[in-house]
Amino acid sequence: MTSQSSIISWSPLAATTLTLLIGSVLSQKINHSRRINISKKQNKNKKAEGNGRDMDIDTSVETELESETESLSSSESSRYEKIDLSVLPYIRDRRSIFPKHFLKKPSAPVDPAIIQSLLDAAIWAPFHGKCHGSQHPTKFVVLGKDAMIKMQQMTLSYYDKHWKEVGWGSGKNGTQEEYEAWSTMTEGEITGRWAPCSYMIGIVMRRQAGTKRLPEWEEAAATAAATQNMHLQSTKFPHLACYWSSWHEAARDSDEMKEFLGMDAEDKCMGFFIVAQRDVENSTAMKDRRSRQRSLMEVEW
Repeated sequence: MTSQSSIISWSPLAATTLTLLIGSVLSQKINHSRRINISKKQNKNKKAEGNGRDMDIDTSVETELESETESLSSSESSRYEKIDLSVLPYIRDRRSIFPKHFLKKPSAPVDPAIIQSLLDAAIWAPFHGKCHGSQHPTKFVVLGKDAMIKMQQMTLSYYDKHWKEVGWGSGKNGTQEEYEAWSTMTEGEITGRWAPCSYMIGIVMRRQAGTKRLPEWEEAAATAAATQNMHLQSTKFPHLACYWSSWHEAARDSDEMKEFLGMDAEDKCMGFFIVAQRDVENSTAMKDRRSRQRSLMEVEW
């Protein structure tokens, strides 16, 4: 199994701050900067020039954004116009690309140098333990083709032994016939659904990465922030298709998974960061239909 750890850095309130900041900034970005001076014709030009990113905008969302911006006073609107929003397009471009849009037969796997760039981005996520000389609580385990297959086979073997007690998948329970149908389907996914993947990166929260034992929520938040940084860096490569999978719950939390990923007893597997490819010439795969309005997030001033 090919493995690689990313050891990162963090500060005390950064987890909560980062979560709120990214959400707030993302909403504001979509509500404003993508609305300004962008016509449908300009969008088509940007699609051709923007490294394969689809910049089309939902006109119904534009209307709502305009009405929300109009609610600002003229002085507030004027000040907002002067804010540097140059980072926000990269945040907005972060999106989850699921298996149905994977390139089924890529000509070559994703370059390991690209994966290293994702891990280098993760290093810059904040963490509280930095104040105490600790390593980052995140451990990433990079699974190549052979290791991915072994991990999936281990997952199936675990459920074969324990499905009566824990169910299967995300906790589904049923008859042996139902389990066997699920097991057959899941085994088929090894050479089907997951075959196009270049890597699955195990996301591990190390419960104690130094001499000081920090609150678990801080370590979990640090790990989530590191994973978000990876996902943000992935937007620099339009052909990548990435998303964070929670994986099959009971198998993910099992001792077998701990052994497979080289985890300590109190460590937690937080799923896998899936890295595949998509066809940048396929308009359906590249189209971004998401919308985010300020009303999606509760904010108090």
